[in-house]
Amino acid sequence: MDASHGTPLMSTIAPQVRLKARALVHPGFNLQMAYAGAGLLLIAFIGCPLMSIRVANPGTLAIGLGAIAVLTLPVVLYLHEKKKYYLRDSLLTVFWAFFFTLMLGFPVTLAARLGMNIPLQDLRFEQWDSWLGIHVSDIHAWALKHWFGMFAEKCYLQLFTFMQVAILLPIFTGKLKSAQSFIVANLVAFAIGLPFFALLPGIDPWYADHFMAVPDAAMCKSFVLLAIRQPGPYLYQYPAGAICFPSFHVIWAILCVYALWSYRYLRLPACVFGTLIVLSTVTTGNHYVVDVFGGIAVALAAILITRCMRGSIAEHQPPDLRFWKA
Repeated sequence: MDASHGTPLMSTIAPQVRLKARALVHPGFNLQMAYAGAGLLLIAFIGCPLMSIRVANPGTLAIGLGAIAVLTLPVVLYLHEKKKYYLRDSLLTVFWAFFFTLMLGFPVTLAARLGMNIPLQDLRFEQWDSWLGIHVSDIHAWALKHWFGMFAEKCYLQLFTFMQVAILLPIFTGKLKSAQSFIVANLVAFAIGLPFFALLPGIDPWYADHFMAVPDAAMCKSFVLLAIRQPGPYLYQYPAGAICFPSFHVIWAILCVYALWSYRYLRLPACVFGTLIVLSTVTTGNHYVVDVFGGIAVALAAILITRCMRGSIAEHQPPDLRFWKA
């Protein structure tokens, strides 16, 4: 074959190879999530045996995740073929949100096990609060007798509804990038916050000061950390409420406001509701004030890092495209 015949072919292939290589090195949202998901699976697969964590029915968990992926993939491919890219990426965003909701419990548990030989830091946290002239037990006692305390408790219980809105509302109103940024910021917050959690384990103010927290379920969830820290094998259960410092209630509340910030008319309500959730972590007696400051710092750092990564998120999506017009 004449060399001249191979030149057009090579000139066509070379740019495609460069584009694919660039996509791997500078991945978009879904490839970022695939990398993060693979990393979480590897951490769980290697870390659980090393830290004597036993997962009940791991095959069932694997089959369940596999089944969801198998059911999602054909729909994604169909939407891609029909050039309905917004619907495709919306479905994948919901899938990643569900996947990480299930899987992030493993690194939390591993971080708690890594810090099991470190004494609980509740007295230290209480001392830091006292340096600020704040005693959570006094705030909690006041909140129990005041309408604001009861209202704050109701807000505290609505955090996960707030998070669902922060993911689903942007998807259904053509602001997919906001939902994806929310997921990325959550992963960044976990990456920053878990080392602090491992090095500074704590329960809650009610544990140090011996008072009854509200809601009562929060106390039960906090005892999960005590169970994780026991020597010997540990049977995995989802570690809800295990993290004291930094407060992920605070982190999630701030990240929800960040996700909804693009809605001009929702900014004030979102800020007010997010602020009430932040305050409720103290009025309910479930967090020290230093936990709140730690949560604010981690959330702001996560937002800053996510904004630096934002150019690679949903880069192919028209900003004004609506879900129902996709």
